[in-house]
Amino acid sequence: MPVGPVHAGIIEPGHFRFTAQGETVVRLEERLGYTHKGIDRLMRGSSIARGAELAQRTSGDSTVAYGWAYAQAVEAALEVTPPPRAVWLRAIMAELERLANHLNDIGAICNDAAFALMLAQCGTLREQVMRAADAVFDHRFMRDVILPGGVARDIDAAGRALLERLVHDIARDFEPLVDLYDNTPSLLARTVGTGILPCDLAAQFAAGGYVGRASGRDFDTRRDLPHAPYDKLVFEVPLRSDGDVNARIWIRIEETRQSLNLLGQLLKPLPDGNVLAPITPPKERREGLGIVEGFRGDVLVWVALDGHGRISRCHMRDPSWFQWPLLEAAIEDNIIADFPLCNKSFNCSYSGVDL
Repeated sequence: MPVGPVHAGIIEPGHFRFTAQGETVVRLEERLGYTHKGIDRLMRGSSIARGAELAQRTSGDSTVAYGWAYAQAVEAALEVTPPPRAVWLRAIMAELERLANHLNDIGAICNDAAFALMLAQCGTLREQVMRAADAVFDHRFMRDVILPGGVARDIDAAGRALLERLVHDIARDFEPLVDLYDNTPSLLARTVGTGILPCDLAAQFAAGGYVGRASGRDFDTRRDLPHAPYDKLVFEVPLRSDGDVNARIWIRIEETRQSLNLLGQLLKPLPDGNVLAPITPPKERREGLGIVEGFRGDVLVWVALDGHGRISRCHMRDPSWFQWPLLEAAIEDNIIADFPLCNKSFNCSYSGVDL
């Protein structure tokens, strides 16, 4: 049974070929590449500034994560330390991005189980986050704000107050939705026990983010490879071992709560000072590596600079590289009608791997 690459929803293109015995899926083959943009090739010969623009357009819903990881890689190569205020602003943007995506995913997964109310309510909360990001950072996805050396925009007292109100409002309105999900038996009947990813496979493939943590892989770069400002913040990394759609929803729920907590910590002691350090192109070859915990998992960027201020090579690794093969395993022995649930609970990036 071939499905795609064009799908019913407004999603990126990908082709799925199912082998089924009746309604039961025996095998799934994924074929990607429909969003190939030639990112690796475009990076070659680009300036450092142009590289930042390309990085933040690799996978749109992870704009901040890619921008931050790229900036880390360049800063490591040039031995540049961004100002403390800029680092805290990057973390604020990263948690806003995580918050918006988790809210969207929770609603979308429930919608694939024909519970549209959750999609509408979570969509409302996500829109509040996006509008706040636009008001404070002048872009809904906070694109082109993170630069090697710091950030392009600062926030004033009014922006800080707006974000504090946002955290309060989301925390207040999110919990009734959690109760609604957890007390709707017809919805839980679709998510509990569906699309189970065994813990040994999650460990074998080094699955990151909610996919790995829902299947027992206890890894989060914010805690396990700590960098500023997360090394000064208090938070917990949720973990489950049941590995089904329900577990992946609950990891998102707990991470949403943690992001609200982190935003509260980040907004209170925001350091003073500049937000951008000067960048001097190297006169010899340099290499650097950056890694940031995006909402899907760890985004890794490696960059090599030549002696003329240009990028000789740059590779960006999305966490979906390790998660797409696991979706093939998770859908086995489930019915075809549950594939949208499984697929959305993974929510792998097409664009992030079609480089």
